[in-house]
Amino acid sequence: MKKVSLVLIATGILWAENFTQIKNEITNSLSYKLAQKKVQIYEKKLKAVKAKNYGSLDFEYNAVHFFNQPEMKLTSPQPVAVAPDGIHLIYQDVKATLPMADKNHFIGEIKYSYPLFTGFGISNLIKKSELELIKQKLELKNVKRELILNAAKLYSSIYALKCNINALKFAKNALNTAREKADALYKEGLINKSSVDEINAKYYEVIADIKNLKSQKESLLNMLSYLLNKKIDKIDGIIVKKINFSPDFQKRPDVRAIKETLKISDVDIKLAKSKLYPQIGFVAGLKREADNLILTKNDYQNIDKSYLGIGIKYNIYNGGATKNEIEMAKIAKASALIYYKNYLNKVKTDYQNDLANYKALFFRLKAAKEEVKARESYYEYIKAKFNEGLADSSDLNDAIAKLAAAKAKRDAIKAQIFFLGVKLRYDGGENE
Repeated sequence: MKKVSLVLIATGILWAENFTQIKNEITNSLSYKLAQKKVQIYEKKLKAVKAKNYGSLDFEYNAVHFFNQPEMKLTSPQPVAVAPDGIHLIYQDVKATLPMADKNHFIGEIKYSYPLFTGFGISNLIKKSELELIKQKLELKNVKRELILNAAKLYSSIYALKCNINALKFAKNALNTAREKADALYKEGLINKSSVDEINAKYYEVIADIKNLKSQKESLLNMLSYLLNKKIDKIDGIIVKKINFSPDFQKRPDVRAIKETLKISDVDIKLAKSKLYPQIGFVAGLKREADNLILTKNDYQNIDKSYLGIGIKYNIYNGGATKNEIEMAKIAKASALIYYKNYLNKVKTDYQNDLANYKALFFRLKAAKEEVKARESYYEYIKAKFNEGLADSSDLNDAIAKLAAAKAKRDAIKAQIFFLGVKLRYDGGENE
């Protein structure tokens, strides 16, 4: 059952958000939605690349009007007379002009082209797009992980401030009681006016501190609201308990995303090598050329010019560009591998440091709890002395301040334990 605090206010009902609710609502964040859109882009990219496997079917229609009728000019020798010897003929060049087409010319074509062989280029492009999509989905998961960690940091900080405010409210109430008692003792002549003024000054100092902390808390609540893309007015409490962790860094989405980058590097090498192979393509077309719009009349040529064709393209020399592209892809893969190892080492180091800090915090928490007990006992002792007029107001102020500080310190440690508990789970690949 979800733990929820309910507070009635003038405009309606205000619910305090616990951290489980915040985790469930993290996908409402605009940062998460932006990352979702990136996934959708890569999904469409994969479909676009896969479409290359089906070839391309295109329709084209052209209408042309010539200002002058297309003609063919012929020059041929023609016999025009008999030579004087009576045997040979005398020839003369005769020029003739033949119409080749009508002034209006129309061409319609439906063409299908298909890449028979691309040096495995298309298959590798598809593989690369598939890996990029997997990587983007993992990055989406990592965005969610980072948003949860940011929310946990804000949540724990707000909780610490809330507890600090409560500790100061206790100090404020204690000082208010002390003020009333000081006034009574002053009227009886048991303490001087400076003692009363000292307590009053401390009272208003605490009020100012409360106002300042409330302002800080409001700022953090606004940041949490921005993160979740919804208004958060207050938060609930936290549960502090020691957790045994079983980290598996290979399950972390950011680590998995980097591993996909290594796979993409392999495909990039294959793509570069595909340029070493010839490119073979097939084309077939239904084509008509005519003198009218509906392509049914042609007084000069055959109307049907449909065709089948195969083309081969092979690069013989490009200045070593292909070789350098292959080497570049290999270097990029080596670089990605170094980055992966370095990133994984950093992940492990940060985790070990956080775990050591997490364990130490429980000892600090135990000490802080004992300090609160000691400060409570001392405060009760000084308060009793002050009520009898046997203790100075400065001693009482000091006891109240130290008790409030001890409570705030204890709760701040609890907040740190809570945050590190969340961080160690998600940084260790758990809850994924």
